[in-house]
Parts: sequence; structure tokens; C-alpha cells
Amino acid sequence: MGKYLRKKVFVLGLDGLSPKILENFVKLGILPNFKKIMENGGFSKALPAIPTQTPENWATIATGAWPGTHGIAVWGRHDEGNPIIARRGEEAMSSNLCRAEYIWEAASKEGLKSVLLYFIGYPPTAENVIHIDWFYQPNRYFFDIVGPMCYSSFVPKNVDKDVVEKRNMFSLISIRKAEGWRNIPKSFSYPLEADIVVNTKFNKGNIHYHILIIDSSGNGYDKIILAKERDCKKALCILKEGEWSKWFKEVFKISGRRIIATVRFKLIEISKNGSRLKLYRSQIYPITGFTHPPNLAEELVKNFGPYINDAVGRLYLLNLIDEETFLEEFEYQINWIVNAAFYCMEKYDASLYIMHWHFLDTLHHSTLGFADPIGGKYDPKKVDKAMHRLKLGYRIADKLVGKFFEKLDKNSYLIIVSDHGDVPNRKMYSIVRKLAEKGLICIEKDEKGNEVINWSKSKIFIDLTNIYVNLKSRYKDGIVSDEEYEDIRGKVIDILRSCKDDDGEYAILFALRREDAPIIGLWGPYIGDIVFVYNHGFTWGVKLSERISVKVGGANHGPQPPTSETDFSSNYATFIIFGPGIKKNYVRPIDFLGPIFLVDIAPTISFLLGIRPPKHSQGKILYDFLEKWNIDEMKREEKLTIPIELMGRLEGDVTDQL
Repeated sequence: MGKYLRKKVFVLGLDGLSPKILENFVKLGILPNFKKIMENGGFSKALPAIPTQTPENWATIATGAWPGTHGIAVWGRHDEGNPIIARRGEEAMSSNLCRAEYIWEAASKEGLKSVLLYFIGYPPTAENVIHIDWFYQPNRYFFDIVGPMCYSSFVPKNVDKDVVEKRNMFSLISIRKAEGWRNIPKSFSYPLEADIVVNTKFNKGNIHYHILIIDSSGNGYDKIILAKERDCKKALCILKEGEWSKWFKEVFKISGRRIIATVRFKLIEISKNGSRLKLYRSQIYPITGFTHPPNLAEELVKNFGPYINDAVGRLYLLNLIDEETFLEEFEYQINWIVNAAFYCMEKYDASLYIMHWHFLDTLHHSTLGFADPIGGKYDPKKVDKAMHRLKLGYRIADKLVGKFFEKLDKNSYLIIVSDHGDVPNRKMYSIVRKLAEKGLICIEKDEKGNEVINWSKSKIFIDLTNIYVNLKSRYKDGIVSDEEYEDIRGKVIDILRSCKDDDGEYAILFALRREDAPIIGLWGPYIGDIVFVYNHGFTWGVKLSERISVKVGGANHGPQPPTSETDFSSNYATFIIFGPGIKKNYVRPIDFLGPIFLVDIAPTISFLLGIRPPKHSQGKILYDFLEKWNIDEMKREEKLTIPIELMGRLEGDVTDQL
């Protein structure tokens, strides 16, 4: 084991990375860095914990413990004494809820330092650990002031109405003749103007900008001047089409605090007649406060520029911005991540780096259902666009892992891991309506006459793939007596097991009592009284649709079993490892050894670092990925031959026939 002592391990957590899509794209030759790493290292499918969700499985990866032990079995946690609907979902990624020791806590005990970027396990719980940003919720960011925005004088093509109406990523602006401006440069056409507002997510400290549109060459409108006052001498930037501004600082006053943050703009489009204008604004992060220790944030911003996350991805997927702008933002983000990673690892002499990057999961949810023929809303007319976007997203991921790979020294390991994959949805079966028909869920009408579920008056509460009985003895305002408990559980399980859609297909793969759930890694006080999983291709069944069974599209991971696969995609997670002493071009023989489990990641990292695994770790060291570790099937000479007349037919256990 001494050979592996005091190495550095870089763990790149790519949320939703699908082993099947990855292998397909590697074979197509579009992911050269993944190909190089896999040819020089090891690869395997990885079995996620149930439910196949984000918080549960990143906690599993980070601790080596099953959800029954680390305690995050839903998106949050249900505590006794609270109303049954309270689940602390905003804390799902935090250290507040996790009951198991993290790998970086175990490393800290042995004097090793760790760096975490946009990962779980905050607020900080141990010495020797650097946190850069927190993974709060998918596509929601704990420290940002506001997400990116598209300001446009027109609604871009293929943008849904609800995106326009929500106004959290798109703002429709009006263009008019300019009035009251000073120090205007020469314009061959009468100057035009528009106004934009940066509305913070706190709805406080909003900032207003003025835009002057000019014709600088006599060939039509071609420039904008952005300023906080109608004075061109105080311009923040002057942009032509396709140009980015420099980063500049803004001061936001939020809840009595003065927060300095950074912003930049890109002029995506301007028409010569001045009628069309599209402007992109970056995500706005503060220059302090998004790290632990706090002073590290300014140090990183000074060295590598302002920090942003991957929020731009949603604007691209919603057709708000063009591909070029999307790629430019990700190029900036990837460079920042990689440079900051190696800077912190070297300057602070850290041994373990773990990061989380969420874009692939966001991409799958919006796109995979159109690319995989199994999808319920698969449309051959949309395949090319969907495949282009999938390939583009995986190429970005390839660039990210490639930049890490090229900077590794000979003593470093690179692990690429995901929390799950994604598979297309085909159907939705409303289990809530089925359960309501049997009197277990209370459905009422709201003031508009729409059906709504009143969970406080229901005998059960459905949370993802867990069902909790609304016991008086356990939950505030519960309505079920202890004497009714077993009867209700039995009814629920019988109903779930009988749910068939219009095609005769079962909607539920299995349903278990809490006591039987240890066979899938679930136990303890925080799992449901009943644990179940939807069948392959079925999405969440908690909508009150008019028909109990409907055809749906999209893609998902949480409701379906972790083993769900199609010819194109997979719900399995991905595991790749490279470094000294690791086999080259090794693909784990799944039919012989089975997939690895996500609980195996933390003990394997511990082995490579030469430390004890986290104290609640339940996984194994992945020895078969190591050089000289022979996994050939045992071939033994058959020396004992049993006469056929002695071979009776066995029924049940052998001892049943004694």
C-alpha cells in the first residue's frame, strides 16, 4: 500500500454523465479527451443508490455510505414533530442533514487538505478544507446576486411563452428615439435608446442601465453605448455586434449590506434599421464571500477573473441566446475552474480535489427525450437538433476533463464520476389519483374550481419514491392512529402493485415495507414507511391529470430504477479512473463482477491517498482497477462426478426435504 501514499486525487463530478451516451460518443470520435483517459485508465458503469436522485447520490459518493446511513433518502429529510409535508428540501446538499462522515473530514483527521468546488457538504465542518461556492440546488445558486439574462426587443424564435412571462431569464425591451443624452458621438442616423434593469433575486438593490444605439459609419445602426447615466462620457462599455464588454464592478445594497459584484455584457444582435437588439448579461457573483476561508474569494478573482457558474446553459437550451455566446461563457468558466483548482491544490498543498458540474443533467432533462427513440414524445423532425445539442454538451465536458488531464503530474489520480445517468420518459401514471380513489389521499377544489391535494388531510404523503403514513404519533397535525398503520401500509402496497396503464403495463416496478428496504440500501428513521420505484420509462406520478395514464416526453432519473437503460441512454452512473498503478484500457466486466457501486468511491479514494476511509463507509476498494490485480475467472478441474441416479430434484431449501 505504501506505493499509493500521499498522492493527489482529483475527482470531477459530472452530474448526469451517462455511461452509454459517453461510450457512443467516444466511438464516434468526438470526445478525444475522454477517449485518451479511458484508454489509459479504467471505466465502469456505477450503480446509484435509490432513489436515483442528486442529493442522495452525491452524499453516497462523498461518504461511502448508503442513504439509510447518511440519512438523505429524499430531497431533504422528514423529521418527527414537524408537519408531514415539511422536508427541509433547501438543506438537501448541506452538512446539516448528512449523518455520515465525509471523505474530506476523514482526510482532515490525518492532516490532509481538500479543495471542494461547487460541491455538497457545507457549511464547513472540518479544518483543512477549502470550499469554493456551494452546490445549493440544480440551476439555483446560493451566492449569486442574479442569474444571466437576455434583453431583447423581440421574442427569439422557438422561445416558449412561459419563459417570456416569467421574466427571470428574458426581458423584453422597447426601443425609442433617444432623448436627454449628453456627449453623443457622431451618428449618421438619429440615435435610439432603450433601458434595462438588473433585478436581483432578492428583489432589492436593483440597478438601471441606459442603452444608446448609434450609426457610427453611415451603414446603419452598429453600436451601443451602455451607461448608468445618459452621458456618453460615463459609458461603461461601447459594443459592436458580437463583442463582449470587460468585467466591471457594481455595488448592490441588499438587506443593509453593501455587496460588490461583477458583471459583463455581450451585444449578440443589432439590426441596421435599429428595430432589433439582443443583449446578453452574465450571471452576477460577488467578489467576496463565496469561499471558505472568506478571503480566498478575492484572491481567486484577482488571479483568474470573476467567478460564474454554469447558469448560461439554460438560456441556450431555452433558445434565448446563440450557440457562440453559450460556448464562450463555458470556455471562460472551464478555464476559471481548472486554473483555480491547480492554484489552490498547489498553493495550499492539498491532496484531494472534488468538484461538481451540473450542465449535462440539465441538458439531458431538456433534450434526451427528443434524441432517444424510446421517448414518449420522440419526434424524428427534432432528432438532429437534439443530437447536436447533446454532442455539444458532451464536447464541453470533454474539454473540461481534458484541461485537468493535461495538467496532472505523474503522482496524481483523476477520477470522473456521476451521481446517475438519465433515461427518457414514456408515460405518466397518476398514482395519487389511484390512491385518492381508495380514500388515502384527500383531493379538494380551490377557489378557481381546480383540483388540489390537501396533504394535511391525507392519510399518506408521497415524497419522490418514499411514502410516509401521516401518523398522529409522529407528525404534527397527523391524522392516522398507530392502530391503523399496518392496514394503511398494506392497502398502499396492494394498490401500487396493481397499477396498470391503458396498455396493460405496470407503472410500479416494486413496492416494499420499510422493514424490507435494506435490500436496496435503505433503512433508518428517515426513509418512507413504504419505498417504491416506478417502472422503466415512467415518470413521477403525482400529477392530478384528467386521465390516470398519459403519454409524456422529457427525460428523468429519479423515478426510474438505477438499472433502467435503452439502446441509447442509461440511468447508471459513470466511473472513470486514471493514474499511477491503474490498469490501462480496462473496462470492468459487468457480466462477471457486476457494476461498481457509488459507495465504493470514497473507500477507493481513501486507499489511493493512504488514509482510513470515512468511518461510516460501507463500500469496497476497487482493487480490480489496479495493475497486477488478476481478475481472471477461476478454472478448476472437476474431480468429483456425482452419479445422475443420486441427483434428486430439489424443491425449495435443501433442508425442506429432510
